[in-house]
Amino acid sequence: MHRRSKALYGVLVTALGLALTACGGDGGGGKPGVSEGRAAKGETGRESPSASPSAKWEWGPALTMGQPAPKLYEPANTAGGKFEVTAKKIVKGTPEQAKSLHWDTVSPGELKGDTPYFVYITYTLKAGKPQVANADLGAHAAALDMNGVKVAERPTVHTGYVDGGCDVPPVYMGWDIGETRTLCTVFAGDESNPPARLAWATNVTTDEDYMKAASWQWTVQ
Repeated sequence: MHRRSKALYGVLVTALGLALTACGGDGGGGKPGVSEGRAAKGETGRESPSASPSAKWEWGPALTMGQPAPKLYEPANTAGGKFEVTAKKIVKGTPEQAKSLHWDTVSPGELKGDTPYFVYITYTLKAGKPQVANADLGAHAAALDMNGVKVAERPTVHTGYVDGGCDVPPVYMGWDIGETRTLCTVFAGDESNPPARLAWATNVTTDEDYMKAASWQWTVQ
C-alpha cells in the first residue's frame, strides 16, 4: 500500500510539471503573463522602445537639413495630394520667447519646456489635388531622442507667432502641381534635453512609426 501511494504521488508531480511548462514556463511555448505585458509598455500604455532587446527600434540614416525625404507623403489633413517633404531649418528660441508664447497656460501635465524651437519645413505638391488649402502640415512632425521618445512637443498654443519666431503664413486659395511652400511650426523643448531627430510621417499610431519614416538630424541655428 505504501509503495503504491509513492507511485501515485510521482505521477501527480510529473503531470503538474508538464502543466506548468505548457502555461509559459521555461519551455517557451506559452504567452507572457500579465506582469510581463505591463512591463513591456510605458506609462502611456504604448510599447516602449526599450521593452526588450528583441523589440528594440532603431532609426534609419539621418537626412541633413535641406535634403528631401526619399518618398512622397499624402497628409491626412489635406484630404488629397502627394507632397515632397523637406526639413529646411530649425531655429532655437529663447526663454523670453517661451514666456511670450504663454506655455504656462497649458493643461496640467502637458509638456511646457523652457526653449522654443521654430521648425521650418518645405512642402512641394507633386501629384493629386488637396481639398484643404491651409492644412496644419506641421501636425505630422515630431521631435524625438535616439530612443524614439518625444522630448519636445507642439504645445496647445503652437503657432509660434512671436517676435523672432514663426511668421504668420498667408491664406492660400488652393495648391497647384509643383507649388512649394515653407511653413513654420514651434516645439516646446528643454535646453538640457534637446531632440536628436526631426521626423515627419503620416498614419502614425506609435513612436516606432516615426522612427520608420523620414527623419532629419536635429541641427539648430
